[in-house]
Parts: sequence; structure tokens; C-alpha cells
Amino acid sequence: MVRPWLGALALAVCALIWLAVFAWSVGFEPAAVVSGLAQGAATVRLEGIGMALHLEAAEMHREAVARLRRAGAGEARLRSARWRIAGELRAAALLAQAGGDLELAQSLLTRALQAAPERVDLRCMLTELRARGMPPGDRRMELLRLAYRTDAACAHLLVGESFLETADLQAAEAYLTRAARAEPQWARAHLTLARLYRRSGRREDALAEARAALACADGLRERIVATEMVRLTGGTAPAAWRVIAEHLWHGYRHVGVLVLALVLFAVHPAIVALLRRAVARLRRQESMPESAS
Repeated sequence: MVRPWLGALALAVCALIWLAVFAWSVGFEPAAVVSGLAQGAATVRLEGIGMALHLEAAEMHREAVARLRRAGAGEARLRSARWRIAGELRAAALLAQAGGDLELAQSLLTRALQAAPERVDLRCMLTELRARGMPPGDRRMELLRLAYRTDAACAHLLVGESFLETADLQAAEAYLTRAARAEPQWARAHLTLARLYRRSGRREDALAEARAALACADGLRERIVATEMVRLTGGTAPAAWRVIAEHLWHGYRHVGVLVLALVLFAVHPAIVALLRRAVARLRRQESMPESAS
């Protein structure tokens, strides 16, 4: 019989083991541990807690930058530390955006860009957020200015998407192709090109881009969308349940060991009783030949 207190104890022990293993994997660095906890909170839909933890990790990295500057560290180490600040603020901004708080997301991205002004991806994200409420013409001009200033794949993608929204397929293809060539491992660029080609009736080109998107897609949602696009353009792709199963296995297989330990720990009285009965049965079988002799 499963004992509730034993199950709770098993859960606590497994959580402590997981935390210890994770802390060891990141070198017991406090900021990295807090960042990992933030990602875990976001995974289970605790966006508020995840955002707070990401901001706490950003402050830890900011203190590390101050210590490095006082110690006279080189520019490479300082830039790496500044990028970690920006990464935590970016993650918090994405959680704010997912929760519908675009103003907070813009504020966090502005702070991230201040920490790492050389990161073009942050500039693209911030410009995209700011341009959302603009009229279509003003929005396109803002994105075009971004593309001319940075000549980055993310900027060309945003301009291409704006042309695609207004059915200017020729201009959209020019910018989207430029984005895909600049970042060939970027699934979003290939997916948008696949939509454009499918809309233009170029099924072979659409299928090729959809397959390219599926090959380099990392996130679960991206992989599912790419899989659906491959099917829509006449190709074959794994079923959605298989994509989800593979993603869960690659991302959370280490949790399976903890779950197994939890189950075994929680039901171990039953397992012990079963082992005792097995041992008693073996003893009876051993005693039978002796009594027969």
C-alpha cells in the first residue's frame, strides 16, 4: 500500500537530487542556477515566477560585470557577461510578451539592448514590438530603416513579412530570400518563404523550404508548424504526437530517472513485500528436494 507521507518524502528527495545535479552541471554558479529555475517555472506556466527569477539572474550578472570591471578584466570577458545580462532580460521580455504585457516587454528589451547594444537580434525584437501599433505604411518604413541600418537577417525577415501581409509577393520574396541566405539555420525564415511559395503556387519550392525549416527547427511549436507545412505542400512528415514525444524525450529524459525513482520510493513497501514472497517461495522450492530425500 502506498503511504502518502512516503510519496511526499520521495518527491522532496527527487527534487533535491535534481537541483543538486543541475547546480553541478552549471558549475554551482548562482546566476545560472537561478536562470535554470526560471526556465523550469516558465515550462510549467508560472510566467510571473519565471520572469522574477530571470530578472534576479540579470542582477546577479550585472554585479558580476561590476566586479570584472573593478578587476580590470578584458573586453571579451566583459562582453560575455553583458550578453548574459541581455539574455536574462530578453527571456523575461518574452514571458511578458506571452502574457500580453507589451509595454513591459518593450521596457525589458530596452534594458537588454542597453546592456548589449551590439546585439542586432534585440534591436529587431524591440523594433518589431514598437511597430506593431503603427499604421501599415509607417510600420514598413520603420522596418525598412532597421534593415538599411543593420543589414541583418532578422531585419530583412521583418520587412519581408510586412510585404507578404500586403500581398506584394515579389518584394517579400527578395527580402525573405536574403534573410534565409544570411541565416540558413533559421527555421522562421524558411517557414515564411514556404508560405510565400505556397501562396504563389510554387509547390516544389514551398516543399523544399518547409523541409529546410523542419531540419533546423528547435522549439516544439516550430517543429509542429514545419511538419504541418511539409504536409500541406505535398510532402511526408512525422505525426504531431511523434514530434511531441521526441521533443519531450530529448528535453526531459533526465526527469524520467527521477520519476522512476519517485515511483519506486513511493511504492517500496509493496515491492519489499513482493520480494519477501519471492524469497519465501524459493526457500520452499529448495526445501522440497530435501524433504523428498
